[in-house]
Amino acid sequence: MKINRQIKFFCIFLTLLTFLLTACGCPQRYQVSDNPPPLPLCPVVEKPVHLALVLGGGGARGLAHVGVIEVFQEAKIPIDLIVGCSAGSIVGAIYADCPDITHLKDVFLGLHNDYLIDFDIWNAHMGLCQGRTLRRFLQNTLNAETFEELQIPFFLVATDLYSSELVTIGGGPLVPAIEASSAIPFIFVPVELHGRAFVDGGVIDPVPVRVARHFESEIIVVVDLRGLLPPTFPSNLFGVAARSAEIALLWQSEGCLQHADVVIRPELDEFGTFDDKNEEIYEAGRKAAFEALPQIWELLSCPEERDINHVIN
Repeated sequence: MKINRQIKFFCIFLTLLTFLLTACGCPQRYQVSDNPPPLPLCPVVEKPVHLALVLGGGGARGLAHVGVIEVFQEAKIPIDLIVGCSAGSIVGAIYADCPDITHLKDVFLGLHNDYLIDFDIWNAHMGLCQGRTLRRFLQNTLNAETFEELQIPFFLVATDLYSSELVTIGGGPLVPAIEASSAIPFIFVPVELHGRAFVDGGVIDPVPVRVARHFESEIIVVVDLRGLLPPTFPSNLFGVAARSAEIALLWQSEGCLQHADVVIRPELDEFGTFDDKNEEIYEAGRKAAFEALPQIWELLSCPEERDINHVIN
């Protein structure tokens, strides 16, 4: 996986510096226990879920989700349920809040990493970023304050750092839940919510198909942002660690995809987790979604003849 060189160098530098500085900052204290309070009740999904869209994690690659959703909207493919993880939880929540592709593109195509990442090495006891910038972005973008106020049923996953469980959240306050699902370990501090401490849902399940299956979705379409790894060999200890993590996540994703009906996998091999290549990543999502349309239409059992040329124009 290619990673932006400046970000990579900065992270390596901060890794070494963190060992010297963690004692200088104010450690964040988490109140966790074996018996946390129950999670908020999820809203009832009243109508049958004909098609569920599962949006996987992948950092800046999440811009591909915007292209996929745009093709769905142009092709008039209904989305009855959205399930998100990490970057997928950010895009999914914003679309579920306002199902308008014009709004979604306005929000994301001009977005840069420094709008969401706020390095704070003086308080890097549990993570390099405190998450304040991401929180402010979500608060300024979302109209809904709770899951119950969303226009499309939406659920996300996060990893309970204490119990090591994958937790599905679909009720209660929206912004902190998205923060929890997106809290990439080492980059962001864990998020304390509902008596638990959460990190990125992708630690356990980067493409949470199991959540869509729980709602007995007839058709499950997954957008998987983790492409095949190029045959390269690392040149140092950081490269070995990064390559090993990438391999683990790749195989983990493959296992999670077994029960999906359609897997949309944009060609994103040249883009890293922190790359600012919004237009290119968005276009890769559009292309992959367009190529998947015939398979989706067949599953939807649409009898009428369709002209797909208008979708790509």
